[in-house]
Amino acid sequence: MRVRNRQNRRWITGVFAVVISVVVVLFTRSVSDFNDGQVCKELAAVDALIPPVRSYDFDSSAWNTLEAPVFELDSNLNDEAYRIVSDENGITVFHGAVGDHRAQSTLGQLGMLGNEVALPWGEISDEPVFAHRGVLMDVCRHFFTVDEVKRQLDIMALYKFNVLHWHLTEDQGWRIAMDAYPKLAEVAAYRSHGDSVYGGFYTREDLEEVVAYAADYGIEVVPEIELPGHSQAVLAAYPHLGCSGESVAVATEWGVFKDIYCAGNEQTFEFLEDVLDYVCEIFPSKYIHIGGDEAPKYRWEHCPKCQQRIKEEDLRDEEALQGWFNTRIEDYLTAKGKQIIGWDEILEGGLSPNATVQSWRGFEGAQHAAEQGHDAIVSPTSHAYFDYPVSSIDVPKVYDFNLYPEKLDRFTHGHHIIGGECNLWSERIPDIETLDRRFLPRGISMAEVLWSHPAERDYDAFWQRLQLHYPMLDALGYSYDVEQVPVKLGTKNDSFKEELKVFVTAEPAFANLELAVEAPTGMTMGSATIFTERGMHQMKVQPNRGGHAMGKVLNYGFAVHEGLVTHSCLTSPPTEPYKGSKDIPLANGVLGSENYRDGNWVGYFGPDYFSGHFGWDKPYIIDSVKINFLQSRLSWILIPEKVITDVYESEDQISRYEWERTSSASEEGTFIETMVLAPEGGFPATQTIDFMIPNTEVLPDNHPSAGERVWHFLDEVQIYGRPL
Repeated sequence: MRVRNRQNRRWITGVFAVVISVVVVLFTRSVSDFNDGQVCKELAAVDALIPPVRSYDFDSSAWNTLEAPVFELDSNLNDEAYRIVSDENGITVFHGAVGDHRAQSTLGQLGMLGNEVALPWGEISDEPVFAHRGVLMDVCRHFFTVDEVKRQLDIMALYKFNVLHWHLTEDQGWRIAMDAYPKLAEVAAYRSHGDSVYGGFYTREDLEEVVAYAADYGIEVVPEIELPGHSQAVLAAYPHLGCSGESVAVATEWGVFKDIYCAGNEQTFEFLEDVLDYVCEIFPSKYIHIGGDEAPKYRWEHCPKCQQRIKEEDLRDEEALQGWFNTRIEDYLTAKGKQIIGWDEILEGGLSPNATVQSWRGFEGAQHAAEQGHDAIVSPTSHAYFDYPVSSIDVPKVYDFNLYPEKLDRFTHGHHIIGGECNLWSERIPDIETLDRRFLPRGISMAEVLWSHPAERDYDAFWQRLQLHYPMLDALGYSYDVEQVPVKLGTKNDSFKEELKVFVTAEPAFANLELAVEAPTGMTMGSATIFTERGMHQMKVQPNRGGHAMGKVLNYGFAVHEGLVTHSCLTSPPTEPYKGSKDIPLANGVLGSENYRDGNWVGYFGPDYFSGHFGWDKPYIIDSVKINFLQSRLSWILIPEKVITDVYESEDQISRYEWERTSSASEEGTFIETMVLAPEGGFPATQTIDFMIPNTEVLPDNHPSAGERVWHFLDEVQIYGRPL
């Protein structure tokens, strides 16, 4: 494996494997083997297990230590079922085909949840509700080494996940090296950012090492080879596989791109069949995931070869062409003894009965798949996209996840819902610590959801058990985030006449949490902080529990300015749901973060202009006007081309000012730009200022969705000055 431009990363080598070995390699001893001075064991904390076991029954008059259990295959048990029996013969684990791995996870947790743990005589019986309990790991947007992937498998095994969905090909990088196609490793595996190069790939030996490591945990590795879309990295290496045949670069932005595999070119299928042959040799999994999502048809619509294919195959349109494409690949894999999984878009082109659908755009895909007789994996953006921050998907929401679509007849079709996944798309997961914090503790919540019956779940009981697992995660070297947004932030514009004041309270959002508040330019007393100095202010809040930081430091921004004492209003409505704060939008002293969903941004989608009005009771001398705008190209959010400001010297005399953005509409990433209007000589004295932001712009030609209308987002109109 070769890696360029990678930062050094911490990895705790084999920690989980070592812990498991501690509880299984020694000799079993019962109570009769100890004298009175030695009988000082801690009874196994079975009630603290996550996920909880199905049932247990103990007689605490005698016990065995968790050392060297005997494993026996029981063909009468389901594949992942197991029974742990503790009696005068020691500890015996009876298990189905892979139930021994799940029993080892239970024993491993019990060993780490106590000190010199003893298991009373009796029996634990357990098995999962759902057969497919997966974690999607995207190594394309950001690359993770073999050791880092194995480290993720360690924590998955501890919480009884049984599928690693390994996303290996994308627009931003191809991660499988092949001797037959050397440019996959030389070109498609790397992307350029200015003078720097980022990427990496896995050799055959690397891939086989991960597969073998996962197999030792009873985890199946399902590779995802995206087609026909999300394939720009391949086209950078082999342009003839695209419709235009023109050279393209490995994508450097996130999003959806119009350059995809050419469906009318036989060389496309020769390449994909070679890749799938290679993949099938390495991965023994029942399934191969073929993606199938987000495939723009622009190139196919303008490609003579694709149009000829539509004609030859008597297809109705380009959507049907994708169905034909998927079916051809599926037939090839079926002949090799494999079944396909695809994202829910594959339903649109027709499927064979053996195809499995992964529903991500809500629950409808899973419902339609099940009703058509297809197995379905449920991982909707609403509950399972762990690349989203905790503010969007928190632990209670994950725990409330019900895999069965509301309108599905469970009696008739429920058996087709085979499980779910938590998806770790890595656009915003650049390193292993961020991976930990996005996965934990939400992944622990998902583990219980996928293992247990919905009717048996109790969030309060789960939360209590979860607190016992944090010291275990600390010992294993994993970082983790908070269960929910940890801060209840209250703000009030307490300004009156010439006295400017923004009052902020920061309180813990849930029990057993402390907040360390730092506000250098404010006055903090208990949970309250007051800002009175004109200008922008920052407040940092670090949540802590038991001396340990819970999640990262949270940053909040505020502004104290003369606009706080105006009679202000919006004179055109914002676009739902981005209406800003519940109090006066654009004049409440609260600044937005880089998350446009944080509730502090006002959004406008056009098509004309967005406008507002500010008025004082008496004339003011205005020194400057500042407005923060957000840009996030791939969310279609651009900084406006210009802002028009009208300053009223009197009812019939108006001075108009226009200011233009300084950043480019092509600038990548998410960032905030402050546009400042401060004309030479200042503004005339005024009691009224109106502003207008035209929105007639469209996304530029170099954007994946070129030609679509754009959003504008602003958070606060800051007006600095003084009474006349």
